Amino acid sequence: MKKFLGVLVVGVLALGLTSTAYANYCSFDAVPAATLLFPFVAYDYEGGFDGQTTLFSITNVSSEAQIVHITVWTDYSVAILDFNITLTGYDVARMNIRDILGFGLLPTEDAATGRTDNIWSNLNAGPEPFDDGPYSTHNELWSPAITINNLPDPEPTGVLDCNPATWVASPVNYVDPIPQGTLDIFEGYLRASQTATKAYRNCANTANVTFPAETWFIARDGGPVWLYITADVVAACNKDLPDSQATTYFSIDRVNTDGVIDNNVLIGDVIWMDAANRFSEADTAVHLEANPAGFPGAVPTFYFRYVDGINTADYREPLPTAWAFRYQLLEDAGINTWVRAFKASSLTRTVLDLASTTSNFGNITSPGPATLYASSCIPYTYYAWDEDENANSFSTEEDPWSGGPDSPIRPVPNLLPLETQEVDISQFFLVGQSDGDAFGWLMFVWPQSNGFAGDWYQTWMGVKYSGFGDYTAFAPGAVLANYNCDQTQVLPTLAIGQFLPGASE
Repeated sequence: MKKFLGVLVVGVLALGLTSTAYANYCSFDAVPAATLLFPFVAYDYEGGFDGQTTLFSITNVSSEAQIVHITVWTDYSVAILDFNITLTGYDVARMNIRDILGFGLLPTEDAATGRTDNIWSNLNAGPEPFDDGPYSTHNELWSPAITINNLPDPEPTGVLDCNPATWVASPVNYVDPIPQGTLDIFEGYLRASQTATKAYRNCANTANVTFPAETWFIARDGGPVWLYITADVVAACNKDLPDSQATTYFSIDRVNTDGVIDNNVLIGDVIWMDAANRFSEADTAVHLEANPAGFPGAVPTFYFRYVDGINTADYREPLPTAWAFRYQLLEDAGINTWVRAFKASSLTRTVLDLASTTSNFGNITSPGPATLYASSCIPYTYYAWDEDENANSFSTEEDPWSGGPDSPIRPVPNLLPLETQEVDISQFFLVGQSDGDAFGWLMFVWPQSNGFAGDWYQTWMGVKYSGFGDYTAFAPGAVLANYNCDQTQVLPTLAIGQFLPGASE
């Protein structure tokens, strides 16, 4: 039986409650970080209060107050909204994307507004934080001599550089909802991958490539919009969009800056909800640690595309480049799988596989494009095995995407052209899929772990399962490689138990 060993990273975790640097960079683990990525966020504009939405939360695990700058991005990687929140020591902020995009409510600190129905009303409002939180008593039966010491007192937000008198971007000024006209513009940006005229272009970008209408990218004309969210610890409240004010937001000088700083103090989680169908799933956010010492060589950090190739400007660890996850498909029993995939270019500011004209791939200039072209030159490689280790194979007679013997041979469509998306597993070529059921696993490999000498990708993957039409669950993919941290992790030598740069034994 084929086995792929997971990447082995041994790190030293020095857990503290102040701004602490961690030693296990590049291990892709959920530890306190300076940036949180919520890689897949869904919101159904048509579903109303019971439609699909996404809840996300941010927790400050340190005793020190923090400013967090939040950016909302489209599924073609254009930033459309940013705002700031301030957290006392040990504070938690929870948000619902529906309240932001549907009702225009940003988290405010103003306790005098009377908006008690606003879920933000408890965010840093009212008196200073309580000094000593409750804690569990020790087991006196076995250790009667243990003395419990109180943690440091939580720092109030008044010490932060976010005074409403000098910073219009202070959360105190978010009392009024976002105007409806602005919300309509956001909706137009976010619906572009649904409403735009969509087509595939060949690798030379000289002609459209025709695929069956059932290809999800061509057929996507409704349902929830997809987006992603980043949350960065910053020095001061600001109105900088990371993709347009990079020189100020990613200043190498961490002393005289309003932008990102390197406090690894945030943890986060996400809940996807569909109240009408009683479905929900949950996961941790992607935790991106900052390494104040920088990364070796030409490692493309997470925000590499916005800092003009200066990998010391953002210090955020890069995302992996190969994944494994299981799939299950049994149509008669309502069992299905959806692949959730986030992929960011390290070199181009917008998603590399997508264009708003016939030739500007990787450079979408319009925030609400009327046309979208997806490249049919696929950058990823995937392998599917069933539960008896049978592998997938392509043939012109059986593969529905290759055209068959009576039509010109076409390439397989790029099923993941957007920055973030959710794709039905039946769109992929699986073992035994023609029988109406398929169970097995996929190994998914992105550049440059598949030997593709193009871009350096930053990726995240996971799967949503449904069972018998009544239940859903989510499972994150397992990381098999991170070429961004170790350039030896290329097919066929993925996941061979190597230490990664930045990890310590």
